Amino acid sequence: MNRSVLGRLLCAGAMSLVLAACGGSSQPGPTPPAELPRADDGTSEPPNEGVILAQELLHVVERAGLYSLPNDPVAALAAILTLPDGLGNIVAMHLGRFYPTPHEFIPGMGPLVGLLQARAKLLLGGQPERLLQDTMSGEYSILLLPVDATTLIVVLPTNVVRADPAAAALPESKLDLGQVTYEINGRTRTVDQFMQSGSTNAVAFMHKGRFIYDDYENGFNARTRHHMWSVTKSVTTSLVGIAVEEGRVRSIHDPIKQYIPEAAGTVWEGVSIEDLLHMESGTYWVDVPVHQPEQLVLMGADFHSNGLVGMTRDEYLLKLTRVSPPGDHYRYNSADAQMLAWLLERVYQKPYAQILSEKIWRPAGMQDDALVMVDRLGNTFASMGLHATPRDMLRFGELHRNGGRSVDGKQIIPRAWVNASHNYDEATGGGPRGYMWPHWGGVESGNYTAQGYGLQLVSVAPSLNMVGVRFGNDPIDSIAQKEWEAMLTAVGKHLEAHGAR
Repeated sequence: MNRSVLGRLLCAGAMSLVLAACGGSSQPGPTPPAELPRADDGTSEPPNEGVILAQELLHVVERAGLYSLPNDPVAALAAILTLPDGLGNIVAMHLGRFYPTPHEFIPGMGPLVGLLQARAKLLLGGQPERLLQDTMSGEYSILLLPVDATTLIVVLPTNVVRADPAAAALPESKLDLGQVTYEINGRTRTVDQFMQSGSTNAVAFMHKGRFIYDDYENGFNARTRHHMWSVTKSVTTSLVGIAVEEGRVRSIHDPIKQYIPEAAGTVWEGVSIEDLLHMESGTYWVDVPVHQPEQLVLMGADFHSNGLVGMTRDEYLLKLTRVSPPGDHYRYNSADAQMLAWLLERVYQKPYAQILSEKIWRPAGMQDDALVMVDRLGNTFASMGLHATPRDMLRFGELHRNGGRSVDGKQIIPRAWVNASHNYDEATGGGPRGYMWPHWGGVESGNYTAQGYGLQLVSVAPSLNMVGVRFGNDPIDSIAQKEWEAMLTAVGKHLEAHGAR
């Protein structure tokens, strides 16, 4: 017996003794949500954020300890003996999401060199002057890095979303828009100068259904798959619309437990699919610094220990807490999007990646394979985790601008669902963010965007016949979004005035 196996057996024996001493009891079952008080008119008061955050810290400890540690000595031994190993494989797997580098001796080295060269060019160019100007205008940026550093710590496996190998290229009318100007904080800048901040990795535009412009920085290019973060939510709600159209989901007013029986008697009791779409489930969620990092750590631990410690997606979702009755209050909630992904996987009886490929990616003519992050069991995160190229995200935005139709005229997403996705009027069934599509430029503008952490944006301006994509790496930047909106609007007005030639 070699030393590696002997070491694992000794560790397993020690773990088994500890578990036996602790009793090795099974985990408690789901806890039904507590009944929350309501006013005389049937509504509930918004929860006190300070109080519920303090209470949630106890649940964090509970999830990380009571529910995440092994309780079966035999299963613990099996997990230890099959631990995934090879740090190099993990690093290569992760870097492969950013760059297609399967033939490199050291995966990721070529793109890293390209990134450093591009970064040096920015530092020697207009970036320092730009940052100085923004600082003088009272703007600030934290963690201004050349890469999306947060993604680098999210080491989970991915499934491939297959594109159509025979897909035609986007219709093109390429224009040089680098000198188009826009106003920001009393200064006039060009599109070229927009790219000098260092926080933008890629921009791309479509106008009237034609691909007209793209530009890249930080070593990124047209074939680079970028982590879209919460833009994934807007893709997920689009798939739900298709499932409703096909009769897989009878009604958005159905309770989620009708399709996911495991949700009965848990925090999801009484929550409808519509509540999930509007992020009004009433479950407690604080993306950062509480639930999103916690879930990523637990899912990562579960994957890399082969289930010895940590939690899967579904285990985590069923152990969340409730702070308001379903349908009463909006709360930005990634768990709601993940429940929708679970719904899709259940009604189609297929992995999310396959559903996305069959229902949107291939029919809409996406040219590049995408990736989605999954847990150890293959369940997709789906509130984030989509990695895709700029031109394919342009196609996705164009689907919504064009009433659910692809560039070749095929109806991919039901038109009525597209309209409902961007309805912000609660009196007519809308929600504060529609179906996870926040508006920009004011509700009256008709503009909407799929938006993710680091300012990943798929922005649609119907009145300007525009779709714009922006990939970035700025977790905290006070000027980034308003400058993007000013620049996109200026480009749209320029094209409407002069036409795409």
